[in-house]
Amino acid sequence: MTMPRGLKILKESIDKRRSVRYVYTLEVELQENIDLKKLLENNKGLHFREVVEEIPPAFTKREDLREKTYLVVGAGPAGMFCAYNLALSGARVTLLERGDAVGPRLKKIRALFKDGLLDGESNICFGEGGAGTFSDGKLTTRKNHPWIREVFEALVEFGAPQEITTSGKPHIGTDRLRAVVVNMRNALKKLGVTVIFNAKVDQLLVQNGKIVAVQCGSKYHFERPDGVIWATGHSARDSFNLLLKLGVPMLAKPFAVGVRIEHPQALVNQWLNRGREDLGAADYAVVCNLSKDRSVYSFCMCPGGQIVCSSSHDGYHVVNGMSNYARNSEFANAGLVVKVNQSDFLGNSPLAGMNYQSDIESKAFQATGSNYLGPAQRVQDFFANRISRDLPKSSFKPGLVAVNLKSILPQALSVSLERALNEFEARYHGFTGEEALLLGTETRTSSPVSIPRAANAATTVLDNLYPCGEGAGYAGGIVSAALDGLYVANCIRTHSP
Repeated sequence: MTMPRGLKILKESIDKRRSVRYVYTLEVELQENIDLKKLLENNKGLHFREVVEEIPPAFTKREDLREKTYLVVGAGPAGMFCAYNLALSGARVTLLERGDAVGPRLKKIRALFKDGLLDGESNICFGEGGAGTFSDGKLTTRKNHPWIREVFEALVEFGAPQEITTSGKPHIGTDRLRAVVVNMRNALKKLGVTVIFNAKVDQLLVQNGKIVAVQCGSKYHFERPDGVIWATGHSARDSFNLLLKLGVPMLAKPFAVGVRIEHPQALVNQWLNRGREDLGAADYAVVCNLSKDRSVYSFCMCPGGQIVCSSSHDGYHVVNGMSNYARNSEFANAGLVVKVNQSDFLGNSPLAGMNYQSDIESKAFQATGSNYLGPAQRVQDFFANRISRDLPKSSFKPGLVAVNLKSILPQALSVSLERALNEFEARYHGFTGEEALLLGTETRTSSPVSIPRAANAATTVLDNLYPCGEGAGYAGGIVSAALDGLYVANCIRTHSP
């Protein structure tokens, strides 16, 4: 067989299901005279696909939008990548973020972890880089798009580790992601983008089906933008209310609600690493399909990580997971969430799902004594419907308070969680053991609404308002949000008069 003259690793991963196997996806460049059909006949283990590039590159510098002016609201991955693409197209772009830049944002988050002090405008959810900045920095996505590689290469250019371009489970880690976000902001500024922090949009003025002015309190006022990209994220509830008052169509959509479960990382390694200490912090994914309409599954598993308070509004308690690049914490945690359907919501409002989330979060806050300690319960006590007498050591800061999570969660969710936990115990011995701890509540798995878009990516009622990213219902994570930001920018380039 003729040897290939070019070889490139596209993806590498570890399969631990039956034994430890290293799995590679390779791109091989063959000489022009190679007969692929004959090659495959002689090597039955080989598979190939022909790749035809039909989608233009996302980051090609063009002048499509020279002299056009755009406001991008929200500096998460959707907003930042959209702003980057628009700036490359010659547009004049202003990026507005309600929270702080990474530096001052980090100080406020440390105050939350140390003293339980929440800043409602700059926290785990709001601020430069969005909610992803203080997460595990996972880059997995179910989408398959040529722009994914461009997104990864851009992240590497901004300081992410090179390995994300080939890893089967790429992640950056919150410690490295913070630097990546700052580098991307500096790159935006070099392209002429104006970046403004502490600029919460609280008023949109509309005339003849277009936004004619954008107001950020008394500090900033912008007139006659050619377009407003609305990338506010899934936690900006005031932004949903603002659009609803303007008559922008929105639909309530399914999402998932539950808790975080925490185990010692050593126990998870014992389940999955088969005694191999060189494999690092192990992660898991579990799912239990209870019926056609109800399932329980792990969400955003953080090996070697910590559970954090991700509340974004005072009086509501939310938790999420976060980890550094090294994933070297002694704890592992994952969301354990139940699919919530529209039949679970009360009322016909498009914000019924959001109100459902709020009610659970409010109960969680009250159960703590109205503070931001972690509402926690041993799994065994959850089964027994009792408050834990004592709680194990946890990664959550500033500390825990014992609660009965069944008094916080709707009964249908508690019943589903209990059934699923028993199934997961049968798979991983110790999953529900004495060291297993539940913290509540995990409610922000995805946006509770979707905002319909026309073919040009604008809303169906306002010609220059472009819903974008996770908050609009078009993404679920860092990569898919970045892709949607690029999609919206490309639609603007394509349809702009």
